[in-house]
Amino acid sequence: MKAIASVPNRVVSAIRRSFRQFLALPLATVIGFVGLSALVYLADGSWSGDRAPHGFAWLGALMGDRAALGSLLATVASSIVTVTSITFSLLLLAVQQGAGALTAQVTDQFMARRTNQLYFGYFVGLSVFVLTTLVTNTDYHRPVFAAALSLLLTALALCLIIVMIYNTIDQMRPEQIIQFIHDKVLEARGTDLDVLAATRRTTRRDWADRALVRSRESGYVVGLDLARVETALERHGDVEVEVLIALGTYRAVGDPVFRLRCGPGVVLDAEAQERIAEETLAAFAYDDGRDLQTSTAYGLHQLATIAWTSVSTSKSNPNPGLTVIQALRDIIAQWSRGEIEIRGDDGARIVYGDAAPVIATDALEAVIVVASESIQSQTLTEAVATLAILLRHVEAPTAGRLADVAHRALSSLGEHVLTRQLEAALHDLASALEERGFGSVAEEVARASAALAGSLGKLNSRSTRVPGTTS
Repeated sequence: MKAIASVPNRVVSAIRRSFRQFLALPLATVIGFVGLSALVYLADGSWSGDRAPHGFAWLGALMGDRAALGSLLATVASSIVTVTSITFSLLLLAVQQGAGALTAQVTDQFMARRTNQLYFGYFVGLSVFVLTTLVTNTDYHRPVFAAALSLLLTALALCLIIVMIYNTIDQMRPEQIIQFIHDKVLEARGTDLDVLAATRRTTRRDWADRALVRSRESGYVVGLDLARVETALERHGDVEVEVLIALGTYRAVGDPVFRLRCGPGVVLDAEAQERIAEETLAAFAYDDGRDLQTSTAYGLHQLATIAWTSVSTSKSNPNPGLTVIQALRDIIAQWSRGEIEIRGDDGARIVYGDAAPVIATDALEAVIVVASESIQSQTLTEAVATLAILLRHVEAPTAGRLADVAHRALSSLGEHVLTRQLEAALHDLASALEERGFGSVAEEVARASAALAGSLGKLNSRSTRVPGTTS
């Protein structure tokens, strides 16, 4: 059962997410048009009483009297509304087609692009501006400046339609979608670093566990008020909170969220534990959705989903999968140094692990697994080559995970045909593992490659390509 006190927080989180993802710029653009309308209305006051501002008599003659202005503005208003409706419908159809070709993640990146937000805000704001101008056209007030400006802005809008259509089609290319998500993942890392800088990575060894606190509501954990937790813990001496999840993780009711730990000699009664648990749980912000701009885990999930969908026999399209592997290689390489350089606050009472680098390597592993289902040798070759490239320069924690990925990937190797490119990539991987000190894994890779080579020139089905050994 959801905690009643969390409902306002959830609503606030949803509103903030909607503004971060899409609403802020379009609404600001519409408000800008409303402000412009007010300013132009004041400027048009100089035309009252059939007077013409000095030097602008020609503009008044060009735009015509009240009836001509009314007819012009009505035509422009109906045209811009009609064109906007048709154009947006076509754009949304293009987005839907792109989502069908890849995944629903396309929608998120489409809404998050500033240019798309500006287009929507501009067309809606222009419609409001023209309609407002039409309303102010009276016997006393001649909106000459506003009508002229409406014509200019409408002409600009018609030109923008061409640019908007091209941008939308270009944004639906898998390479553009993946690159955008890649960039947002790197930007969202800043949110992780802020949390990591204010917390510790490991628990204090001589402290004991006191209570495991579980979630009392469901949803994605999208935020944590560190100051609130620190304040709650300061009142009780040597007490710390070990957060068991990463921000962006989904929690159901009853799932573990954090653990209370106490120093030697510290005794917490049931009432004190309950107070700390209540205050700390209230510091976690829940939401029904995640934000690509603040959650690295969500962006990595999107990349893995796109790769899985396109590489699998559901789509059998290797190109997006190859692009995802390249994006993951760059992300893992950029984050590797941080695994040994990122320092936290040794005096913090909150323990929080850095999950993003692990999620990135897990995403790469998932692509390797799905490549065996579709027997895409080119995808597996790129993934194996990525492991070899990264192993030669990443830091030790990352290298250890990549070596483990290489070891686990051998289980699916028998599904593939040993192409020349795959054979060369496996040989390079074995060399990279040997150079980094993972000799046993390197030997297993070499043996697996040799076993797969034994199937060359023989007629085998998928299930019997690499015969098992008999005792």
